[in-house]
Amino acid sequence: MIASFLLALSFASLSSGQDLSCRQCRGGNRKCIGDVALQAISDEDCAQCTKSGSHWTWPCSVDGLCWCWDSTKPRYKPAMSSGYEEAETKPCDIFTEKMFDVIAPNAVHPYTYEGLCDVIDSLNDKYDEKIFKMGTLDQQKNELAAFIGHTTHESAQYTAAREALVCGRTIDEAAGTFCKPCKNENYDWDNRYCEVSEAANGKFYEDYCDKIVTPPFGCVCGPTSEVDKDDFKGLINPNFVFFGRGAIQLSWNSNYLQASTVLAESSDTLCSQPELVATNPKYAWGTALWFWVFKKPEGQETTCHMQSLEGSFGGSLNIINGGLECPADPTSYHADAIVTRLRYYCIAASVMGVKRLLDFEGCEGLSESFEKCVMTGYCPECNDFFKEATPQPSKAPSPAEPTVQPIGFRTWANDSWMTDIKRRDSSSSAMGISSVFGIVTVFAVAYVLQ
Repeated sequence: MIASFLLALSFASLSSGQDLSCRQCRGGNRKCIGDVALQAISDEDCAQCTKSGSHWTWPCSVDGLCWCWDSTKPRYKPAMSSGYEEAETKPCDIFTEKMFDVIAPNAVHPYTYEGLCDVIDSLNDKYDEKIFKMGTLDQQKNELAAFIGHTTHESAQYTAAREALVCGRTIDEAAGTFCKPCKNENYDWDNRYCEVSEAANGKFYEDYCDKIVTPPFGCVCGPTSEVDKDDFKGLINPNFVFFGRGAIQLSWNSNYLQASTVLAESSDTLCSQPELVATNPKYAWGTALWFWVFKKPEGQETTCHMQSLEGSFGGSLNIINGGLECPADPTSYHADAIVTRLRYYCIAASVMGVKRLLDFEGCEGLSESFEKCVMTGYCPECNDFFKEATPQPSKAPSPAEPTVQPIGFRTWANDSWMTDIKRRDSSSSAMGISSVFGIVTVFAVAYVLQ
C-alpha cells in the first residue's frame, strides 16, 4: 500500500500541464477521458478513474487508456512529462539553417530545414511537453545533437526517404509512383536496382504488416501483389505497404496509425497515404519527432526525449535500434554501422557547440564502439570528446594519436564511402525485434570504412 502511494506520488511530481494520470484529475476544467486511438472507449467509461481504488478495474487498470484532459486546451493526449521546466529559447534559434547545411550538405527533399522547424513549432504549440525546449540551454543542445545524429544516420545523411530494399529507386509513371521490393542478395547496391522482385510471379509482399493489429490500434493491411498491368511486372503500389520511411524510418502498420493520430489529427491520413512520410516534410520529420517524444518501449516508462534530457545517448539508441546495436554483432556490419552513427553524433555535437557528449549507458558495447571510432581515425570529429564521453571506459584509452587528423566539416561530405551505402535485409531483421519495441528502424545505414 505504501509502495503504491509512493509510486503515485512520484508520478504526480514528475507530471506537469496535462497530466496523463486520472487519479489526480479532479476539479476545475479537468476531465478524465478515453483514448479512442487505443481502444473503443467512451469518456463515461473513464469517469470512474478519478475515484480511489479504481486503478484495479477496467478501464483504469489499462495504462494510458484513460487520461486527464484540461478542457481549456485542445484535446490532444499529452506526451509523457519529463518534469523539466520549459526553456525560453526556441529550438531553431539554437539549431540554425547554417548548422543544418554544414551537417547535411547533401540533404534532399523532403528533408528541408524549414520543414523541420515548422513541425517542431507546430507540435510545441499543441503540447505542454516541448520538443527540444525543456530544461537548460545545454540540455536543449544535447537533445538536438542526439536527434540529428540518429536521424542523419537513419536517413543516409538526409538523402533517402524510403527503405532501399523495398523502394530504393522509385519508378514514376503516369499512373503514379511504384516500387520493386527486393531481397538483399538480389539488390544491385551500386546502381540501386532490384534484379528480382519479391512481388513477381504470383508472390505477395507482406512485410511490416501485422494483420492482427487493426483500427484503432493499427492501419488495415494485408498481402500486396504486383500491379496488374503488363508494363508493371514486379512493381507494387507503395501506398499499400508500411515499410521504413522518413528521418527515423517509421515502419509497421501500428506505428503509422499512432503517428498519424498525433501529426494529422486523423488515423486515416497515414494509413491511406503512407507515402506522405517519404514526400512531405511535415511527415518525414514529424514521424521521427513522434517516435522521439511519444514512443515508449514495451513495458517501460521512458522515451528517446526523456533519455536525452536525462543525459543518455545510449538509452535513446537502445529504444531506436537496441535489438541490433546494443550490442552489435561484431561479425555483422551493424558493428560498423554503429561507428558511423557515432560519427554523425559527434559531427552534430561539434557543429552545435555541445560541451560534452551524453553518456553511453543503456546500450551495451557502445562505449567500446566509441573508442574504436576514435582510435581507428574514422571519427576525427569525436577526438575532442574522447576523454569526456566515457568517464569509466571498459579499458584505458590508448595514448597513441589517432591515425587521421581532424578534418573540416565540409570535407566529409565528399568522402568516397558516401557511395557505398548499405542496408540490412529488412525482412529478417525487422521481424526479430518488432515484438520488443513495436517499431524497427529498418533502414540502418552501414558504410564501408576506408
